[in-house]
Amino acid sequence: MGQIPGELFRPVFMTDVEFTEGYKQSNFYVDKEFYSEYQKHLAALEHIGACAKIFVLNHWEKIKDWSKLNVTIHDNTRTSTQYYNHIPSDRTNWGKSTGVQQLLIDMDARRAKKHNPIVSLTDVVLDPTDGDFSLKINENSHLWIDDESVVIIADYIEKNLNINENA
Repeated sequence: MGQIPGELFRPVFMTDVEFTEGYKQSNFYVDKEFYSEYQKHLAALEHIGACAKIFVLNHWEKIKDWSKLNVTIHDNTRTSTQYYNHIPSDRTNWGKSTGVQQLLIDMDARRAKKHNPIVSLTDVVLDPTDGDFSLKINENSHLWIDDESVVIIADYIEKNLNINENA
């Protein structure tokens, strides 16, 4: 039986009984007021996004190395910018199959083409009147970025602060 909380992928069940029981174990299980509960959770997502904005605003200057942050920024330009630090794979453990090796070499080459690491993250601004959040990455202005981008940045900051505090 699959698990619900914290799962990245949808759980798989073999019967409708297992499906029902699996979802009943979730903290988010509901059996009434579906629309109300759905709206409540959407509001919670927006609230978490706002909290992430506050966290980033208060802690971004503590991070000295942004190079390991992989994030796609969605901003007011209605386009997205992908920041990705490609670290070449260690080919010593790729096995003896030439077919698998070639597949991994091709995959590594595709990833190398996306190489666009974050060198600097600056000018973090929160507009408290409407919640708009803006910043600069590698001297590129990103105005009014989406909540998911902010949450990913907040997660990176939090993990790096915890690493530094536990070192």
